[in-house]
Amino acid sequence: MDRLGAVAAPRRAAVVRRLWQKHDVRRVQLAFGGFTIAEYGTWVSVLVYAYERGGSTQAALVALAQLLPAGLAAPLLSSLADRRGAASALRLGYWTQSLTLAATSALILISAPDLLVYAAAILATTAVTLTRPAQAALIPALVDSDAELTAINSLTGWVESVADLTGTGLAGLLMMFAGPGPAVACFAVCVTVSATLVARVEPARPAPASSEASPDAASEGGVRAGLIAVRNDSGLAALVAVLGAEYLVIGVLDVLLVVLAISVLGLGSAGAGYLAAAFGAGGMLGSLVTLSLIGRRRLSAPMIGAALGWALLLIVLGAWPTVLGAFLLLTAAGTTRTIVDVSGRTLLLREAPAAVRGRVFGLLEGIATLGLALGALLVPAMVALGGAGIALVATGVLLIAITLAVAAAVRRVDRPSSESGALGRLRIEQRGDVIGERVRVA
Repeated sequence: MDRLGAVAAPRRAAVVRRLWQKHDVRRVQLAFGGFTIAEYGTWVSVLVYAYERGGSTQAALVALAQLLPAGLAAPLLSSLADRRGAASALRLGYWTQSLTLAATSALILISAPDLLVYAAAILATTAVTLTRPAQAALIPALVDSDAELTAINSLTGWVESVADLTGTGLAGLLMMFAGPGPAVACFAVCVTVSATLVARVEPARPAPASSEASPDAASEGGVRAGLIAVRNDSGLAALVAVLGAEYLVIGVLDVLLVVLAISVLGLGSAGAGYLAAAFGAGGMLGSLVTLSLIGRRRLSAPMIGAALGWALLLIVLGAWPTVLGAFLLLTAAGTTRTIVDVSGRTLLLREAPAAVRGRVFGLLEGIATLGLALGALLVPAMVALGGAGIALVATGVLLIAITLAVAAAVRRVDRPSSESGALGRLRIEQRGDVIGERVRVA
């Protein structure tokens, strides 16, 4: 058993309190909450706008038009976090989102041509992809230990789960009483507040040791540095594979829950929202469960176990779909998904070389975004071949296959760390002599 795995609840609570007392942590987390509200709320608002003008076909095309450029741009934009500094990149992302969302809202309100509205929405969605890589590059400068690293990822997961439900719910209310234009305007204000919150966040930015990145990665600039780092490290590749598969499954569920609610369970169109809410509520519960990971140095077992558990829950739901079972199983699925995400991102933060950390997470952001699109595209074919139940079973089997294929590599990444390992590297980064220096990789 992990010798730190049985950390008492009071000690975990003390870690969280100590973390929340840090001004920069509070500002970054509150800003992320505003960003997430805007992200999910705008997504719903723009798709409703498209649906009102061209039905489900136009809504689907607009969704793909937003996801594909964003997925391709994410690895490129993420290099800003490594070159200009994570805090600067975070601010740039928020302000860009604020401006593009304001433009989208204005175009809707003046009844501009639909193509102009969609173009602005695509720019906003693309700007969104800079936030998570920049925040990932910033996090190690905000924490003092592996315990705090796990805690801040748990906190981020909880903030995202709450903001997801808030954003989609707020979008529904605003569109009911005011329409998509005012709704997007409200979300532009949310992300403007986020930009203001991080305006003064500028923690010490030590220069990473050149030995952390492979020679090939160190000699490359732009997106190639992140690609080379992942290619040369089987552990990084394994973590990116599991986290990428997470979003492929979510892309499938985004569409499949609609089919399940209407065609299988007879819950009607509103039932799809209820099922999605159950999955989201499970995510909130999962964020609380991940607090039990604080103090554990080994996170591969929770990550692999949760991924396999998530897959089995989908298989059971597909094989025996019932209304009560769907709500219970999807709540549990949301919980396991969050455990996968928090433990996986914590391990990726430990393993990714500091010099290219932003680009590694940018690569993940791109894969995640494209995974959402691919998952949504796979659903019609899977449903046509065997129905919603078979589609859920196939999705679960695919997740099991990916998880088992990379499990050994994930365990190697998660070997017990010493002062010279993950925790030591984190401390070395924070004891760097260069304060506020922007990291540049040639």
